[in-house]
Amino acid sequence: MEAFIAARAPIPVSFAPVAVANAAHESHGRGSTGSAATASVALLCAIGSSRGRRNATERRIALARRRPPAKVARQVCHRSCHGGEHLSPERKQELEAICQKIATPGKGITATDEGPGTIGGRFENVGVENTEEHRRIYRQMLYDTPGINNYLSAAILDPETMYQKDDDGVPFPQALEKRNIIPGVKPHLKVYELPGCPGDTVMQGLDSLAQRCKEYKAAGAKFAKWRSPLQISRWGPSRLAIEANMNDLARYALICQDEGLVPIVEPDIVMKGEHDLETAMAVNIEVQSTLYKAMLEHGVYMEGTILKTNLVNPGLSCDTDYSVEEIAMANTAVLRRTMPVAIRGVNFLSGGQTLEGAAARLNAINQVKNRMGRMPWNISFSWSWALQAPLLDLCKGKGGKIPLKEMSELYLQELAIASAAAQGKYKEGIPPEVIREDEEVKKKDADEPTKEAEAKKEEPRKDEKKEEPKKEAEAKKEEPKKEEKKEEPKKDAEAKKEEPKKEEKKEESKEAEAKKEEPKKEEKKEEPKKEAEAKKEEPKKEEKKEEPKKEAEAKKEEPKKEERQGRTEEGGRGQEGRAKEGREEGRTKKEVRGQEGRAKEGREEGRTQEGGRGQEGRAKEGREEGRTE
Repeated sequence: MEAFIAARAPIPVSFAPVAVANAAHESHGRGSTGSAATASVALLCAIGSSRGRRNATERRIALARRRPPAKVARQVCHRSCHGGEHLSPERKQELEAICQKIATPGKGITATDEGPGTIGGRFENVGVENTEEHRRIYRQMLYDTPGINNYLSAAILDPETMYQKDDDGVPFPQALEKRNIIPGVKPHLKVYELPGCPGDTVMQGLDSLAQRCKEYKAAGAKFAKWRSPLQISRWGPSRLAIEANMNDLARYALICQDEGLVPIVEPDIVMKGEHDLETAMAVNIEVQSTLYKAMLEHGVYMEGTILKTNLVNPGLSCDTDYSVEEIAMANTAVLRRTMPVAIRGVNFLSGGQTLEGAAARLNAINQVKNRMGRMPWNISFSWSWALQAPLLDLCKGKGGKIPLKEMSELYLQELAIASAAAQGKYKEGIPPEVIREDEEVKKKDADEPTKEAEAKKEEPRKDEKKEEPKKEAEAKKEEPKKEEKKEEPKKDAEAKKEEPKKEEKKEESKEAEAKKEEPKKEEKKEEPKKEAEAKKEEPKKEEKKEEPKKEAEAKKEEPKKEERQGRTEEGGRGQEGRAKEGREEGRTKKEVRGQEGRAKEGREEGRTQEGGRGQEGRAKEGREEGRTE
């Protein structure tokens, strides 16, 4: 041990890890003789080192210690996880714009990238001959059906289809772009089984990928798609298979972005097997976390990528039945735990499911997303078999002919279902057209109460408009009658007012007589005649003073008369009731005086001749009584 410590200093830095690793390996393999092997390796390194080399090593160590930590951190970051530092700002902007179009809400991807062998097998199953022309016209139907651009944002093409043309001689990539559908390509080659790993595979095609991407870019492709299939079994997928496939996807993404194509990465865990939903969740989380770790380490620009992945499902041979809601919660949980928010969209593949099954699951996932509101990605579809299987069934019994018109109509309906599921608005067994009609009806029902309220508000307005000409005509006729009508309510109002006034007059006359009698009695006993005559003259003076006041009050009360003219009989009766209640409750002397004032005003405004004569008579009687006294 002492020899090892003494010999450790002269070991060059570049060889020290190797020497230690080899020594440790030998120590592990030889057991007790490991210490001797370690010492021998160290001694050999020491013997081979000169005094000058030792000094140079010490100087390098000293420089490394003096170097600021920030510079070291920048150098490490530059070697990995650099996030596309090699890309120009224009290239990054271009990649992001394509990703944004692909991730348009309510739209998805049609996957038509089956090779000639795969599509040929499907043709043979329905009685159609597998020829290049049949493949061309079939793909043309998938690209030029009117209205598909309402539901599709992109289409994946096979390399063969990239160079085919429609009936007008326009290459398919350009024909898709005219319909605002982004064309992409499948650049990978064939699946290769990993030796020693039964059931585990990797995809070939990385060696010449850069050159092929240049050719596809020149032909009109805007993105690429690479599929890495994995299978859940008792032993797999192995860690080797997961890391190999995810590293290949990261390298593919890095090359695509360098050549100007958006990489769609597709880890595909197939549905074969007996695994349950919990196992599927665990494997998907492991696969996707490994994928994004590899992409970050490779320096992939994450904002310029799209994820295409399988739905998290139990195996086809699983004995447990899971509801659509349980499957939706499992899928959203996997995304929340692994998916970077830098990525704009997730497009699920159908994985052999029927259109109804895939739509129900995608719809449930989007409903959970809309309800939770914590998932920033556009979640949509990228289907092949789910869309094309019903179309190919139409070819059965047609003598090898392809019913393009019937296929086109059905294809449009299927895309409408997929689009509804991508928004969480799909209802199983109900055509999207009916769903849209129901939504429109609901909107109308919601708007009806407001319309009814507005209609009710407008009804009196309409009546008013109709009555306006009538009112004008009647107004002209009734102008002479108005004066009569005005006088009638005046008389009625005055009569109603005079009823309480008469009672008040009776009470007031009694009170006034009583008050008059009191001073008379006192005057008889105490006051001389001169004082009595002075008192007689005071009311005369007050009457003279009140005359100009009466005229001023009469002028002020002219507008009050007009207001009184418009009072209804109910208002008059209400006033009478209030006046009676006030008298019954016990009004104070001030209220009595106020009532006396109002009574005087009423007498001044409209007392009859009889009332006037009565007042004159009472005044004469008062003067006569004073004279007698």
